[in-house]
Amino acid sequence: MRFLILVAGVGVMGLISAACGGDDDSPAMGGMDMGGAGTPTAGAAKTAAGAAESSVTVNLKNWSIEPSSATLAAGTVKFTATHEAEHGGMAMAGQEGATHQLVVLPLPQGAKAGQSKFGAPVLNLSDIKPGETKTGQAALAPGTYELACLVVEQVDGKAVNHYEKGMFAQVTVK
Repeated sequence: MRFLILVAGVGVMGLISAACGGDDDSPAMGGMDMGGAGTPTAGAAKTAAGAAESSVTVNLKNWSIEPSSATLAAGTVKFTATHEAEHGGMAMAGQEGATHQLVVLPLPQGAKAGQSKFGAPVLNLSDIKPGETKTGQAALAPGTYELACLVVEQVDGKAVNHYEKGMFAQVTVK
């Protein structure tokens, strides 16, 4: 009798599992295919709402950082940083100090972008000249991150801090 109850219980659990889950690409499971080595593969970043993405383009200009999405999927994220050739500002193309950078920094819970309350960088794309594009990848856990340009340049003998001028943005990783 106990054997029949055990077999029936296992059968019911199998039906529940089949109804609730599926393959690795299931949006309900986050679509996280670990590729056998513990690292997400290219199609890993999916969400049920489809709002998050595994890559983001970031426009850098004086004095703003504009990500193509404010919501990203946890896992490996590809960042493409573009420094617009004609972006206005103090430094001109070809002159010293005419660069930006893209730094991706985790924010502690409750902190907001622009408060200078961030952790160690998870990505730093530096020395991006006008008209240039650089790419890099970072493994991002769920949380809030700041995208920032931390360049300080000298213009007419004065220090110009890009971060203080407003070159930061906030993204959420889910």
